[in-house]
Amino acid sequence: MGKILSQYAVFQAKLYPVLPFLIYQAYKVKKQRPIPKAQSEFIKLGNGPQRLLILGESTAAGVGASSAESTLAGNIYRLFGETSTVTNLGKNGIRASQVLPFFAETLKTEKIQTNGIFIFLGANDCFQLTNPSDYNRSLLNLIRTLESDFNPDWIYLADIPPVHLFPAFPGLLQSYLKSQREFLREEMKQLARGNPKIVFDELILNLLPGFFCEDLVHPSDIGYRAIAEFAFDGLSKRGILH
Repeated sequence: MGKILSQYAVFQAKLYPVLPFLIYQAYKVKKQRPIPKAQSEFIKLGNGPQRLLILGESTAAGVGASSAESTLAGNIYRLFGETSTVTNLGKNGIRASQVLPFFAETLKTEKIQTNGIFIFLGANDCFQLTNPSDYNRSLLNLIRTLESDFNPDWIYLADIPPVHLFPAFPGLLQSYLKSQREFLREEMKQLARGNPKIVFDELILNLLPGFFCEDLVHPSDIGYRAIAEFAFDGLSKRGILH
């Protein structure tokens, strides 16, 4: 942990002189490419005995998808089948530290034994330059709360999207996002090593043309399908799906 924090301090020292310019670049991207509509901020699919919960940021909210059926929730329901019930809670722009306060009331009403939980977070913690130790603390608190309230058999902690490869971002911004992402991913790997219920796989996707929606940041229907199938395959190969 000390080594990572020391490396992060060096990263910050290199970052701060160019931060105003990076903020300007991010502002230009946001202005030129409006964020598409969210399709799945809160949806429930199916009524089967296998209960699944999805929590997260814009990917969980279905930003960029053409319909609810094409979102992560829609694809996960398709993959698990009619024996499942999928409850999806997503919010564009949310960070790990904000999930529990933001969804507190909804989570309280949904509190029931759950077979599995998907967590899709991290991109906004990259954009907001969250300190790795703070990110670790927020994720740990979230996971412990979910374990206590829902008693899941497994928790799929999705890898952070490859923010450094988003076509909408200029090269310099991509470079710093790549470093920030790696620092946060190390914290996720550490959490996974310390908890046998956590499933974490480094994301491997073929970012073919068509993977991104029109803003070149969020996934398209093709992208959401690929992300859901990658997660499902990761769970399947471990033999933990019933």
